[in-house]
Amino acid sequence: MKKRTKQNPRSAAPGSDADDELCKSTVLGMPPSDFESAFETPLLNNPRYEIADQIGEGGMGIIYRATDLLLNREVAVKLLRRNFAENDGIIKAFQNEARALSYLTHPGVPPIYEAGLSVDQRPYHVMKIVRGLTLANILSEAKTATSELLSIFANICQTIAFAHASNVIHLDLKPANIMVGEFGEVHVMDWGLARFEIANDRNCEKSKPLPNGQVTGTPKYMSPEQARGRPTTPQTDVFGLGAILCEILIGQAPYEGNNFRQVHEHAIRASMDAAMEGLDEIDTDRALVRLAKRCLARRMEDRPASAVEVAREVFAYQETALQRIENDMSRFFELSLDLFCIAGFDGYFQRINSNFSKLLGHDSSELLARPFLDFIHEDDRQPTTDRMSTLSEGNPVVRFKNRYRTADNSYVTLEWTAKSIESESIIFAVARDVSSGP
Repeated sequence: MKKRTKQNPRSAAPGSDADDELCKSTVLGMPPSDFESAFETPLLNNPRYEIADQIGEGGMGIIYRATDLLLNREVAVKLLRRNFAENDGIIKAFQNEARALSYLTHPGVPPIYEAGLSVDQRPYHVMKIVRGLTLANILSEAKTATSELLSIFANICQTIAFAHASNVIHLDLKPANIMVGEFGEVHVMDWGLARFEIANDRNCEKSKPLPNGQVTGTPKYMSPEQARGRPTTPQTDVFGLGAILCEILIGQAPYEGNNFRQVHEHAIRASMDAAMEGLDEIDTDRALVRLAKRCLARRMEDRPASAVEVAREVFAYQETALQRIENDMSRFFELSLDLFCIAGFDGYFQRINSNFSKLLGHDSSELLARPFLDFIHEDDRQPTTDRMSTLSEGNPVVRFKNRYRTADNSYVTLEWTAKSIESESIIFAVARDVSSGP
């Protein structure tokens, strides 16, 4: 696969103020947010939480790090921006996020602990604090393998599939709203625009046209219907998933533009020519390209019905890719003229090719069932153990020789080259018969 490209030079440079604005969640038609000083600590109507510092912001709220004094743990407190304090619609949307989070119990959704009002009567809610990097950060660094990015994407799809199965639509899917934790856990963040597809008993907002021509979302990742302020469905989120997959594959979001207005106009018209050309040019598996294009279809009815369908297709792709790798590995094992094996640090072969049995005369089952030291000449066992220690420390072994006993109790001399994968506690090794000399 071709290396993912950076952001198109005709659009704002990554990390610039202009690009940041294009990637922020917005409420078109509303006045711009006020500046809330990081040095102005908000006061909550709850002595349980001690605010420390500001760690982020969204379209409607400011996010602070705080200490839960009762349970002695760090939490995140999201507080409504001051300039929205008198806006009933925004207040309702902000409170709707808390209800949506409480409704969605899933590993990919950060849990909510509590909700309340600050001293100046602004709503807030307390959530799990998630440490790590956003997918936007990871993509901008361009150091992560595409296979790993696709694994992250699969987790996103599973989370949104759960939300859709629960009749919740997110409406602001983008790399900046995906947090990848310190141990690889994937969280879908910022459910501030989330709506219920159908009414429910939690009094959460149902998706409907927005008043006064308001449009909510992030311009670079908006579906056409969202950009036009029209009713949204799970297929609106499917477009967002396609936008994330597009950026994973080609390094740029679906829309281009030098400013907010240009990007929004392109979203209204579903103008994605550059992105589609980029998808056509990459030499990756076409199944992924076809999925990205289907998700980014202009008409909702041409997209997968929901994230459940997208997640199913991504899982099928991963299963197929894994099967291809296994098949390739099997062919390599059996077509190699050398002796090829995978061994564990416990001293057992985990997998060997047929050349071992051909050369040594032992059945494969016997070679796998017993420690390989059992087949090594007793004078070579300590040197072999020493090389195993070298491999366990993460260092390779090159051209090491030892003698293996054959089924007729003679010995052949093997020359080994081996490398370990410490995180998996396995060793890949290849050997050749040098009994008759090089």
